[in-house]
Amino acid sequence: MTGLKNILEKGLEVRILKLGFIPSFVQGVGLVLLLILFVGCSTKKETVQEPVVTETEHIVKKDENLEVILNNILSPQSAIEIINILTCADFPFRKCLPGDSIRVLKENGNFIKLTYRQTLTRKYFVFKNDEHLFVAMKYPYIDTVTCFLKGEVNSTLYESLLKTGETPVLVFRYADIFAWEIDFVTETQNGDSFYIFFEKTFCDSNFVEYLNIIATGYKGEIGEYHGIYYYDPDGNEDYYNLKGESLRKSLLKSPLRFSYISSYFSKRRFHPILKVWRPHHGLDYAAPIGTPVSSIGHGTVTYKGWRGGYGNLVEIRHKNSMKTRYGHLSRFAKGLYKGKKVKMGELIGYVGSTGLSTGPHLHFELHRNGVSINPLKVKIPRAPSVKKKYFSDFEQHRDSLLKYMEDLSEPVGEEISKE
Repeated sequence: MTGLKNILEKGLEVRILKLGFIPSFVQGVGLVLLLILFVGCSTKKETVQEPVVTETEHIVKKDENLEVILNNILSPQSAIEIINILTCADFPFRKCLPGDSIRVLKENGNFIKLTYRQTLTRKYFVFKNDEHLFVAMKYPYIDTVTCFLKGEVNSTLYESLLKTGETPVLVFRYADIFAWEIDFVTETQNGDSFYIFFEKTFCDSNFVEYLNIIATGYKGEIGEYHGIYYYDPDGNEDYYNLKGESLRKSLLKSPLRFSYISSYFSKRRFHPILKVWRPHHGLDYAAPIGTPVSSIGHGTVTYKGWRGGYGNLVEIRHKNSMKTRYGHLSRFAKGLYKGKKVKMGELIGYVGSTGLSTGPHLHFELHRNGVSINPLKVKIPRAPSVKKKYFSDFEQHRDSLLKYMEDLSEPVGEEISKE
């Protein structure tokens, strides 16, 4: 017994020495066992359970409202509390539209945060702190940047502008400004040059939208064109050339923005299906099925439906005894009907291959006083020019813009005196 006691005492001494101190009062086996038990328990790690955080995202659909959506995600009590706090904060429930996004964050099944996003610039937050709900709205940093873009056409204007890093929206807006002057389907060539002076809006460094296009230009074998935005003191606004003439006309030059003409106006053309020689009283624009087709001017729909070789046809009557036809459509625009008044550039249908057609294209005709005419040769009157009493103000505005753009890059065109 004495030997066992000595061994245990020595073992205790070694263990205690490892701890860095030697107690003089250590006596007996019981104390040794108690100390060993204490040391063993102190080395065990306690397990801490991490909270379970879940996130649910929902995109608002048609005929949905916030209350119904929240009831599907949260408990009825939490949904009611959130709706009440949003009501007190004058949340615009009526402006909840399809496409808005809702994110709900929960911890261990309990609500902690809601994010309602309408746009990049408009976000609402509801979050829980202890037992209370709080509402906040993010006020992002909005910045407007003025940009100057210049380049050359390579392949098509559409592709050339996209290669600069801009979006199709800017391409379409640029093309719309010159839609009465230039047919980008037939009149552009590689090597032509263009410039755009415009404004872009950013929200927290994220691109939001294009604002104003201040000035534009295009130069090639077809000529040199400039578009200067001007707003006169009477409230009239438009794009004008360097002489102060409006770029707008009563009719657009083309019903399609970007395509190419596969068959021209002719009094004698060999029909590829009928295998006979006959007149071709219009232009054929080759384009993929589904390409949007627009009315080239204000007018009234006089025919919508199937008409023999035209297939699906839309016919529109315009002012000055003008009429246009759009044939071989795959389908019509929603809400289009005979007698409807349409605006210039309004969607009326989509490119197809109905009727006597060898492939997808738009057959387009222009008639004056009941006689078909070549759309590429017709002269269309302009909209009003800058008023005489404001012309000197327009000149100052024009000259300052041209000088500023020349400072940004190479000269954008010939001197005004040569226009």
